[in-house]
Amino acid sequence: MSAVSTRAFAKAASALVRQELDVVTVLADLMADSCEALDASAVGLLITSNLAQPEVLSTTNHSLRDLELYQLQARHGPCVDAVGTMTQVSAWSAREIEDTWHDVGRAITRAGYSAVSAYPLLWRSTCLGALNVFWAQAPDPHAEADALGQSLADIATIVVLHPEHLSSQDLARRTRAALDERTVIEHAKGVLAYLNNIPVDVAYAQLRARADKEGRSLTETATLVVAEASRRRK
Repeated sequence: MSAVSTRAFAKAASALVRQELDVVTVLADLMADSCEALDASAVGLLITSNLAQPEVLSTTNHSLRDLELYQLQARHGPCVDAVGTMTQVSAWSAREIEDTWHDVGRAITRAGYSAVSAYPLLWRSTCLGALNVFWAQAPDPHAEADALGQSLADIATIVVLHPEHLSSQDLARRTRAALDERTVIEHAKGVLAYLNNIPVDVAYAQLRARADKEGRSLTETATLVVAEASRRRK
């Protein structure tokens, strides 16, 4: 990760833990930082209201706002498609942009962009909007830009959903839940270490590897390991 992208994440994370959070300001800063981190020409953010038609929330320049509004009016374009499909949508050449989005695509290329990618703002099974990134020249390699772009979109999602206030009871409940999950994981590490006669560090690595392989959370996997060991003893 570049120093620029590291600063972008650090700035957003710092804003999230402040007492007062101005969501629009934080997102505007994140868009500017995203543009620099992705070496892009412009970045825009569309957000859905009550899960309805997306609206433009922030752009790094005024001309891009007009382009984003055109996408919304046409109900067609990279950002609109990313929201509708809840997947990343990209085109890495001017020809591909125009072939994919026709009139909207021609508007994008006339604006001087030859590559575009839209990253959905996903919250579990819901899409809250999309981060739309435009380049005058396509990035190389694309995969690195895609991974970073989606991570920045995820940060934007967290900023939008960040609660205004957590009571002391809420904080206590959340920290207690984290500690309880840690207890389950520690138990599972001990079980694996004992059953396989291996060091605890190796047991933890095995636990993480199994969680990754089976697509489960670490806590879910630890709970499963403990339950399996319990059944063996019966």
